[in-house]
Amino acid sequence: MMEPIQKEITELLLESTKTEKPAKYKDLKKYIGTNYDFAGLSVPTQRAIFKNGFSFSALPLAKQLEIWDELWKTSNHYDIMTFALMFVNRHLKTFEPVEIWNITMEWVRKVDNWAHSDSLSTIYADLLEIEPDLIYNHYGTWNKSVNPWERRQSLVGLLNYSKMRAKVLPFEKLSSMTLVLLEDEDYFVQKAVGWTLREMGNVYLGETLALLADNIAIIHPTAFTAAIEKLSVANKEQLKLLRKIARKKSSV
Repeated sequence: MMEPIQKEITELLLESTKTEKPAKYKDLKKYIGTNYDFAGLSVPTQRAIFKNGFSFSALPLAKQLEIWDELWKTSNHYDIMTFALMFVNRHLKTFEPVEIWNITMEWVRKVDNWAHSDSLSTIYADLLEIEPDLIYNHYGTWNKSVNPWERRQSLVGLLNYSKMRAKVLPFEKLSSMTLVLLEDEDYFVQKAVGWTLREMGNVYLGETLALLADNIAIIHPTAFTAAIEKLSVANKEQLKLLRKIARKKSSV
């Protein structure tokens, strides 16, 4: 039987679908790639529901966090899990970083789609900036996990977007995580490799260009495309030329 709070939120979601275009449902679910129950609501609609609040939204934030943690762990509904991420992102600075980390570090185990993964990365990267030793060491475990979403977090959670970081880890720590996964077979891990290399280039341009050049023959096309996205035209063309030469040599 569904718990009262889950029932309440599910009913809100069902009611809100009446204002959405029905055609979005299947396409949007496929685009996000989740197997969870899915209302098919737009992000603005999700945000409006969250802003309006729920029956427990007047409770102390610590109690609300407890409820959202339980909802994340027990719900099989994509949108309910999204609301849990919205709550943590909105109130991240209210709690002690270690407290949030001890709760949300387990959330990655239920991730099955890039949207939840990216929202978690926003949280993890913020926490890493405050507690680098604790969280980086845990990333080392995820970096070698059989779970591709944990491997993805060990990369995207390093920087998320570099422009949001007041402090970043040394290049050596960023690159050591990335190099392990250069030849990973999972598509979303390869997207993470490219994402991370792109953001590393924003902070450590010379070192990142050298890393790309040194590994030009093995970097996956998915990662390569993302990694060079923000580079200058000159740097892009130089790397593309190096890649073409390396591939020609390997085919001989």
